[in-house]
Amino acid sequence: MTQTADDRTIRRASLIATVNACMFVFGVALLLMGSLLPTLQFSDGRAGSLGSFPLVGILIATALIGPVLDKLGAKIALAAALALIASALALLPSLTSYAGIAIAAFVYGLGAGVLNAATNTLVSSLSASGRSAALNLLGFSFSLGALAVPLLMSFTRGRFSSATVLYALATTSAVVLVFVLMQQFPAPIHSSTPLKKLLQVLHQPVVWLFGVLLFFESGNENCMFVWTGKIAQDLLHTSAQRADLALLGLSAALGAGRLLAVLCLRWIGNRNTILLSAGIVAGGAVGVLVSAGFGGVMTGFCLIGFGLSAIFPTVLGMAGDRFPRETGTVFGAIITVGLIGGIAGPLLGGWAAIYNPARVLIVPIVAAAGVAVLAWIVSSGKRSVAANNSD
Repeated sequence: MTQTADDRTIRRASLIATVNACMFVFGVALLLMGSLLPTLQFSDGRAGSLGSFPLVGILIATALIGPVLDKLGAKIALAAALALIASALALLPSLTSYAGIAIAAFVYGLGAGVLNAATNTLVSSLSASGRSAALNLLGFSFSLGALAVPLLMSFTRGRFSSATVLYALATTSAVVLVFVLMQQFPAPIHSSTPLKKLLQVLHQPVVWLFGVLLFFESGNENCMFVWTGKIAQDLLHTSAQRADLALLGLSAALGAGRLLAVLCLRWIGNRNTILLSAGIVAGGAVGVLVSAGFGGVMTGFCLIGFGLSAIFPTVLGMAGDRFPRETGTVFGAIITVGLIGGIAGPLLGGWAAIYNPARVLIVPIVAAAGVAVLAWIVSSGKRSVAANNSD
């Protein structure tokens, strides 16, 4: 039976909705351990080190999954990732040993890394006419998932056990898995391409320029997520609970900014959106430094979050435009570099904080400058290639 244009539109919309649900699950998985740590009966040192196991899993999965996406497609990858996450979350309540919890955290980290790379790759492939806008909407789904876990844990504490929350999150992942299995996914472009040939795209320097750009951006984001509360507390000489409002404001502004970025991209394009965003980040950091009151500090951190919001998805959109046929391989490589930056950012902030917590704000200012310079370089290179091809 021949499918009509309306049927294809409905099928595509259903697939996009399912992929956004997968990204929501990634947001849940990324922040889950941080929300669980207060409930775990381990020493501070051992509890804190548990947070590294999901990150190691995410890093390994991201580094390996790119070529798999190009050769086998996203459906198998998403299904396997959701199965890993649902299984690990369902097992966590029954685990009591440090080793058992660490292994479960590593396993759901593997699934989360696959989800992140696969969802971004698929949305990029499905949205050739507006990749950056579609990827910003996908980023908004991540923000919803990232906010859902701490809010859920906070709301249910005293009403339900953390085990009940974990079972609910495992069920959510399983339901999304069912929807993934029901969808019809695009066939992989490079199913018959030898792996060695597929990896040749990584020889192009511009791929690694995109990677370094994401290194700066991811480092900036994670540094701010880790240090915002401490900076606000130090500058305002206030309680930790009140200082956490600055982190909440930054996170909310980051999510809202990804929605507004869809309009901004239509008006001023990818490069100018990134340049404007970098300027807002730097301006927000300076604003926090010069502010004397709670309102000024809150406004500054909200500006930082708003400025950060569009950069990562828009850079992925630019990379997808440059490499539309090797998106999985390229995204896997550059997101891996970004994750390394995400690990480095809070550490750099820690070194700056040795002298004064406010000096951590040097990180977003320098990183924003790096993002702006690299965005200009990669976008100028694209125009130069287009000009040479037209001669």
